[in-house]
Amino acid sequence: MLNKNAITSVIISLLLTGCGGGSSNDAPPGVGTGNNNTTLTLQANVIQETQCGTTTSSPNAEILVHDQNWQVLSRHKANSAGQISAAITGANTVNLSVITFSTGAGAEFVVNSYAQHPVVDMGTIVVPGKTQQGCECRNTNVRVNSPNGALSASDVQLTGFSSPELRKSSPAFNEVLFEQVGLCRVANGSWPLLTAFANHGSANAIAGSIRQYNGNNEVSLTLDQNVSTIPVSVNSNSASLLEGHFTETGTINLRSRMNSNEAYVFNELDGVNYIMVRASDTQFDVTDEGTVLRSASQRINFLPPINDAVVLNIPTNDAMSALENFLVRDLPSDNFNYNLGAIPGFNTFYLYVQTTLTDGTRYFQSFVGPLQGQYPDDVAPADYGIDDKFDENIRATVAVSVIRYDENDSYQQYLLNQIDRSKLTASARATGKWAKYSTVSIQVTAPN
Repeated sequence: MLNKNAITSVIISLLLTGCGGGSSNDAPPGVGTGNNNTTLTLQANVIQETQCGTTTSSPNAEILVHDQNWQVLSRHKANSAGQISAAITGANTVNLSVITFSTGAGAEFVVNSYAQHPVVDMGTIVVPGKTQQGCECRNTNVRVNSPNGALSASDVQLTGFSSPELRKSSPAFNEVLFEQVGLCRVANGSWPLLTAFANHGSANAIAGSIRQYNGNNEVSLTLDQNVSTIPVSVNSNSASLLEGHFTETGTINLRSRMNSNEAYVFNELDGVNYIMVRASDTQFDVTDEGTVLRSASQRINFLPPINDAVVLNIPTNDAMSALENFLVRDLPSDNFNYNLGAIPGFNTFYLYVQTTLTDGTRYFQSFVGPLQGQYPDDVAPADYGIDDKFDENIRATVAVSVIRYDENDSYQQYLLNQIDRSKLTASARATGKWAKYSTVSIQVTAPN
């Protein structure tokens, strides 16, 4: 994986300190598991989201089919209509990687690898970044006001914009002005829902939203909604708690708090798709070498309104030692094998790396697999030119975790559920059988 040798010494030091111590259309037979000559089709639809809430097809994606040792056997690029199709013979599952990318300002390059992925219709692949294609965009001022008292510019947040304000000020004691906010809509369509929150994460929180307005003129938004207080039961005395409101057009920065057994939610706020309540036990260590964040958490998403008490069960830290062993023992080794052992309630392993390339592109690489197996090293083919853009002196983050939605799901069921999930709306992806999510993780960040 990304600059493996360059970062593992930093990881070991941090953890020991923290602990006190031209593509083919057909893949060759025998790619993965399966012992017959049946041909199955691996396919996907590639899209990019727009700033006005629609999607457009994109060719900026490729699926790589690997052998058991993660060597590339075949490449399958998206066509101009955003379609990928590959015929796989003699295998029901394969190791594969999905490459997606955006170019220009804010460019991103993403590599997601999956062990033993079912050979099926993969659903929808979303490339990073948003485009203004098909959108009508304007910059306008949004004036947020409260009929019930003073507002502080630092405590008021706005969501629904395509680009944030150039400046935020307080022209009056009960007003906050967001200047030159970017707004986008489908040509001649409705302007996006705007939502503002003040004092979010407290019993004094207030909010408001507006959807009927003229984006060519200054917009006035009134904070006229108060929170409902919902009891929360957590199986830990040291947990932090937070709630988040996900609207049709976005969310705001979330604030966690300690020693709380209440969630403050807006049950009647227009445009809220779902409400998240999350509890986590965390340990944050800082040294000259960087930072280590250890976390165990559970979150549940609710369709509003929430009327009953919320019960959160943070998973035990049984997985923490296994994850530390991976970072200290498996990651620095000469091979790419790993074995987390048996971890009660978890069957899926997640490895994640993030950095910035020398040309400014944000680089993300992840691996999803069972609790034992082999993870890939350098995945992107040479013609992408990625290897030449790594710099070990640039800030990098490595995270490892075990994850689950339903603790009874096998790793294969997790993958199948994720495929189904990709075909749903944003709200549906976060609720139903995906409403409850639990994880134990370690995140290591080495500064530049």
